[in-house]
Amino acid sequence: MTLARQVAGVAVALMTLSSFLGGAGLVHGLDLLPGACAWLAGLLLWRGISRFQLIQSLVMAGIGLVGIAIATAAGDWSWWSALQRGNHSMLAMLAAVSFLRLITDTGTSNVPLPRGPRAVVQTLIATHLFGAVINISAPVVIGERIAVNGRLSRLQTQTISRAFIAASMWSPFFIAMALILQLVPKAQFVVISAAGFTVSTLLMGWCAWRLPRAPGAHEFVGYPLRWQALWVPVLLSALVLGGHLYLPALPVLILIEGAALGMVLGLLPLLRGGRAAAGLLAGHLRERLPGMGSEISMFLGAAVMSAGIEAALRHADLALSPSTLEPAGAALLMAAMVVLAILGVHPVASLSALSSLWDFSRLDGNLLGFVFLMVWGMGLVAAPVSGTSLIFQTRFGLRYLDLFKFNGAYVGLAYLLSVAMLYAYEAWRTAG
Repeated sequence: MTLARQVAGVAVALMTLSSFLGGAGLVHGLDLLPGACAWLAGLLLWRGISRFQLIQSLVMAGIGLVGIAIATAAGDWSWWSALQRGNHSMLAMLAAVSFLRLITDTGTSNVPLPRGPRAVVQTLIATHLFGAVINISAPVVIGERIAVNGRLSRLQTQTISRAFIAASMWSPFFIAMALILQLVPKAQFVVISAAGFTVSTLLMGWCAWRLPRAPGAHEFVGYPLRWQALWVPVLLSALVLGGHLYLPALPVLILIEGAALGMVLGLLPLLRGGRAAAGLLAGHLRERLPGMGSEISMFLGAAVMSAGIEAALRHADLALSPSTLEPAGAALLMAAMVVLAILGVHPVASLSALSSLWDFSRLDGNLLGFVFLMVWGMGLVAAPVSGTSLIFQTRFGLRYLDLFKFNGAYVGLAYLLSVAMLYAYEAWRTAG
């Protein structure tokens, strides 16, 4: 192993630890350290990533630099903080979750994986339930368990990604919900979550009917709904849920980082013994963490792109806030934001930019909040720079175009159901 990879492994470990300690408020003065470690690891590991991913990262960074130049010319330096962070919270979560394999390999690897159409439904349920609590770490844990040589089949990708998208449309554990409730003053959690849950349930029902009948379903390898395989995500979910109830202000990504690291540090010595546990942790740091070069480069490129686009949009000459928002206008807004996501504008960028241009307090908060929630869910696979899309690309070797092709019809169905829900909400509101 080269010195560069050794230093990169230490940098990723330090990024993960400092991200958690600083994010949880346990140690102060660590604001710059996680991002700096992420950028250091990216610089050390870029030679080891594939040519395609390197080009994609550079293209994203190039687009972001154009936006940064536009904002800087207008005297706006607000992009610097997002650039410095470098998506380190997402990267730290991925690194923390990667340690879980040290305890899952102690027994669950011997559990036979279910096969066939029934396994499709089992995997849908597991991904949706775990994803609703432990967020993006659920597709990682489940995907790594059922992948063959680190690759997911088309049907496995559709099953995991679609169940996860549906979970994002109602769960309070996604950053989308917290951001919407913060930016849209009149949005009510119960109302928009209930509307999202309705759309989510319809989508899950459609998937449970359609995917087991898809080509390749009889050869499908899914996630086992047995305790030997479930105890790690169940315990992780319980710790995250308990942490959220006890510390509701703590971001879910920080809770996931702490829960994953705590599980490994607490259970690995019991399962393997102290000396063996230390050797496994050291080996993971030397071998697995330096293997995150693809994830790091893609997330750093996405950080530059998001920072630049969001900064540039703040200086765009866009229309002023409308005085009212009806279902038809909300449907058009939703469509426009989804198209922007497909073009590379992450929903968080378009939402943040719109919040600085529109007076959300003048509009129906529940209608607007529901639109943003659905756009976020659809954008998880529509946006090439979303965390979900990047994880499937870097962790499981999928191209963005493949991911979008696999789920394009699903996004279309989600949009139609969301538009129907807009009109259903309007009918409920006026009747009340």
